[in-house]
Amino acid sequence: MTGDPVLMVRALVCSLGDRRVLDGVDLEVRSGEVVGILGANGAGKSTLLRCLGGLVPYSGHCTAQGRDLSRTGIRERARLLALMHQRSDLVFPFPVRQVVAMGRFSHQNRLGGESAADRRAVAQALKDARIEALGDRPVTELSGGERQRVFLAQALAQDSPLLCLDEPTSSLDLAHQEEIWDCVRARAREGKAVLAAVHDLRTAARTCDRLVLLAAGRVLASGTPDQVLTPDALSTAYGVRVAVYRNPVSGLLDYHFRHGGRHQARPHVHVIGGGGSAADLLRTLGEGGYRVTAGVLAPGDSDLLVAAAYGVPVITCLPFSPIGEAAFEDNAELVHQADLTVLSSLAFGAHNLANLEAALGAPNLVLVEDSPPEGRDFTGGEGLALYRRLRARAQVVTGEGFAAWLHSWGSSRASGS
Repeated sequence: MTGDPVLMVRALVCSLGDRRVLDGVDLEVRSGEVVGILGANGAGKSTLLRCLGGLVPYSGHCTAQGRDLSRTGIRERARLLALMHQRSDLVFPFPVRQVVAMGRFSHQNRLGGESAADRRAVAQALKDARIEALGDRPVTELSGGERQRVFLAQALAQDSPLLCLDEPTSSLDLAHQEEIWDCVRARAREGKAVLAAVHDLRTAARTCDRLVLLAAGRVLASGTPDQVLTPDALSTAYGVRVAVYRNPVSGLLDYHFRHGGRHQARPHVHVIGGGGSAADLLRTLGEGGYRVTAGVLAPGDSDLLVAAAYGVPVITCLPFSPIGEAAFEDNAELVHQADLTVLSSLAFGAHNLANLEAALGAPNLVLVEDSPPEGRDFTGGEGLALYRRLRARAQVVTGEGFAAWLHSWGSSRASGS
């Protein structure tokens, strides 16, 4: 549960040179919540954080814990907010532990000196950032990802009520990204307020309580991930067509970019799949801008969910029932019309044997074969015999190699070779 406002920003304006980067930005962050800042490159995400950190001039009203940030000195500002910004400015070989301890300067008297509280805060920050083993290493010898965790630990050691993070996981692998976001979420649960510039929309949907979407220096949308991550808002902010859907595996919001252009001029690819075997193929085709159809699929099939996310017309049948005559005929007609028919590495039994029969009419057929067909036959040999007939007249690729094969096929088709 979130608490009182920690950060209040009203009518924030920032110009760098002759360019207005931020133009009337309003936002707030409450204790206990993680707020993500989204936007295309140049939208003003990093500049907003730099304004709060006192690194660039601005006009407007920004307060932290009720204190006007424009009227605070360096030490007081550091007690109010900790800024982790993108940088690689350390050229001296300070030990990691000493770099992290620099975050404690605002808690020390002007004569310096490390207290027991300082040592505890540094030790906890090293642990939370998963860099305890690096404590004695010179920071100049670290990788980019390791340095990023050092600067995060420095911000954590500052122990300010507001954490401002500029893409805190941009240089990290997936495992370390999850660890860092778990750490950030834990600090929010302890009552910290977190404002983070986030590049990846999926990460933002998964980790943030609220989002602020910037476009051309203004707030285009603000609210929960469901309220902000909409096709219209994302298309406006990023300048591309975006489809948003709920991932059937994670249950979280997901998205893909739709290619522009005249889809009727693109090749028609018909996909025959089932049981999740065609999901990656549908994504590849959908993101490639092909005109895609699919069938025959039953309700509840994850292939059907992916097809729906990409706006793919699908022929369906009743669940747990053989493919009916009407569905078979519709499927066979699409196979006949398609420039290319793709048969996924599906399992075949009595209920979907008609899908293999429909593929017999394909003028141009490719089989995606990720496992031996003998292990996917549940018809007592009838389906395997039919599959072998298809294989004798088709091109065979693996799922991993499908995207490259498709690109080659599309290029050959475009050149007329």
